Amino acid sequence: MCPVIFEILGMPIHGYGLMIVLGYLLTVFVATRIVRRWGLEDVFYDLSMVMLLSGILGGRTLFYILNYSGEFEHRSLFAFFAIWEGGLVLYGGVTAGCLGGLVYLKWKKLPVLDFMDVAGIVAPIGLAFGRLGCFMNGCCYGMVCSENYPLGVHFPETSPPYAHQLHLGWINAGESMAAVHPAQLYQAGHDFLLFFLLLWCVGRGYAPRGAGMPLLWFLYGIGRFFIEGLRDDTPVTFTGLTVSQNYSLVVATLFGALLTWIYTRHSDKQNASVPIIRDIPEKKKNG
Repeated sequence: MCPVIFEILGMPIHGYGLMIVLGYLLTVFVATRIVRRWGLEDVFYDLSMVMLLSGILGGRTLFYILNYSGEFEHRSLFAFFAIWEGGLVLYGGVTAGCLGGLVYLKWKKLPVLDFMDVAGIVAPIGLAFGRLGCFMNGCCYGMVCSENYPLGVHFPETSPPYAHQLHLGWINAGESMAAVHPAQLYQAGHDFLLFFLLLWCVGRGYAPRGAGMPLLWFLYGIGRFFIEGLRDDTPVTFTGLTVSQNYSLVVATLFGALLTWIYTRHSDKQNASVPIIRDIPEKKKNG
């Protein structure tokens, strides 16, 4: 855990915010290379800014709503904007970010499916760096694990998981906390794997046009559901699952259905001898 990495002229540089910035820069760098390779209009920087800002707003709004009574009720409204402290709900950010991106693409009259495919490939990079930021911030922590578990983590006394165990009476002040699963690192590893999978599958044209985003969120929803089960910072709902697990089931189901439709439509068009799989050299030629 390292909430503050260093200071510049007395201004603290927070690990969470730094990881968000690094993830964003790397995401845009990779996306720009793909856009140019596909012969698309090089506007991904503008698109990414729209998606990032709308995503942060959506993620923060949902976090604020879900945690209002426990964290924000007795604070000023300005606490809403203190995102350097952590506190973004991914599914709120994804929903708002995608809506913002769609509005921008429609406004600019750009090919929505192609740019959404690019966004689907590179989005896991930003997601992974965000989880690394969570680990540095100490939020989104995992459940207690065996002390002999080689990946178990002991956070310092200033961390949220330490405060959680202290509040529950599991430890006394000054004692070392019980080891917990590094759920943040599990999620970051999962997200990096998704990036390489989508880069191969969608980036090399092995998936139908428009399958990038649905494939990402279908796989993400499945993985997030199980990793969420190892977290200890979110209460269960009336379903017996956490809020994010409920979202994950809905996301995996909806995007799984959308993927089925896309591949069925692709199969029908193949039978009609109308190729719709992206032909990268042809796109570059026509671009």
